[in-house]
Amino acid sequence: MNFVVGQFIGGQVFFYGMALCSLGCLLRSFFRKALIHSLARITLFTGIVLVVLSAAPFSLWVYGLFFAFLAWALIRPLNGPWRGQRFAEGGGRAEKSYSVWPLLFFLLLSLFMVGTEILHAMPPKFQLAQGDTLIVVGDSICMGADPPGKNWPELLGDLAKLKVKNFSFGGATVATSLDNARRINLGDASVIVEIGGNDVLSSTSIPQFRADLEKMLALACGPRRRVAMIETPLPPFRNQYGQVQRALAREHGVTLIPKRYLASVMSTPGATVDGLHFSNAGHILFAQKLAEMLVRPAPDN
Repeated sequence: MNFVVGQFIGGQVFFYGMALCSLGCLLRSFFRKALIHSLARITLFTGIVLVVLSAAPFSLWVYGLFFAFLAWALIRPLNGPWRGQRFAEGGGRAEKSYSVWPLLFFLLLSLFMVGTEILHAMPPKFQLAQGDTLIVVGDSICMGADPPGKNWPELLGDLAKLKVKNFSFGGATVATSLDNARRINLGDASVIVEIGGNDVLSSTSIPQFRADLEKMLALACGPRRRVAMIETPLPPFRNQYGQVQRALAREHGVTLIPKRYLASVMSTPGATVDGLHFSNAGHILFAQKLAEMLVRPAPDN
């Protein structure tokens, strides 16, 4: 069960859903047997459900185009181009069928959406600042660990040989963490922001979430700081929180750590104590994953 949940909140089901939608559309377009069309309908239905539930952070107009092109391709399946020319009733000049276009538009948009998500899922490189301090602003995911264990910020500091300041507390939202972000007073610190999960769970309004996160990143960023933000795993129908995180990360030049890393730990047996908060093993695993992304700064000349 943890694996299935991890596939949803980590966004992997989006790729399964897109593959099934494309397969169903192709089966519907290229084959005429009733049995294959029945299989295509099942494949399409499953794919559509997975795409909708995946919460991939695309805007509504992108989803609207996707489902419009899919419906168009299904309403006008391929016929003429693959079975020869079609003649006007009663004979006469041959006409060409252009029903290939709906399928083509659907496949091109699908490739664009899949390519976008692949890029966001690729392992990032987080360039550390020149300073020797790592500051973490987060919620309860950054805390915990049973004695004598350490939480992942402390473990990451050990692995990277950095001093750690962990400005995190249980139940933190972006708004309630702004005072902690104001405590970042080192000009050349490396900063990791792990926040947003409680906003998603408490359904903070999207305008408020955007405004609060804008303030958070403005406080965290600086000329000599290096900032990374951990993307929040999203339950179904919470797409817009991911859109806000991605847009503001681009705007502020913040390294965005894909949500699949956090989701993968949450779905690993024994890595959490309650399906959400990390056990000692979970803290170790997540720290190791983050350590692989770190890039040491070039020495000052």
